[in-house]
Amino acid sequence: MESEAICVGEFARLLFRLKTKGGTADSAATEDLLRYGHYRGWLEDQDERQPQAPLNRQTAARITHEFMRIELQIPDLADITPATKLKDLYTCRVCANHIAQIYTRGIMGAEKNEEPELSDSSYLFFNHLKLITKDKAYKIIANCKACF
Repeated sequence: MESEAICVGEFARLLFRLKTKGGTADSAATEDLLRYGHYRGWLEDQDERQPQAPLNRQTAARITHEFMRIELQIPDLADITPATKLKDLYTCRVCANHIAQIYTRGIMGAEKNEEPELSDSSYLFFNHLKLITKDKAYKIIANCKACF
């Protein structure tokens, strides 16, 4: 049984625990954490204003990449060639680098395509708008932690 979807605010709290080395980011501080993340640049206005919004793969890639770059000071990879295998990489041109960085580092992988005519394994998709479950969020955080 797959777990329920996670919201943007909860994901931001989990991610922030990487910076605090497992420290707590309790619910009383959620508003402050969201404001801090927005001020620092790893969260956007919509993330701060709608922390209860369900988290999709595109948003998770953006938040994770910016958090790693800004808070953890992990530089971008120069070679993102592996990500060019994703057929939908440029669906969102603004998000393309976020997705490429996260995919190339192995933090988030490709998703199975549900269209039968494109079920060939040579067609890899990121599936930007697919919602992230809590289980997947914990895997993203674990994969992110392995990068530093």
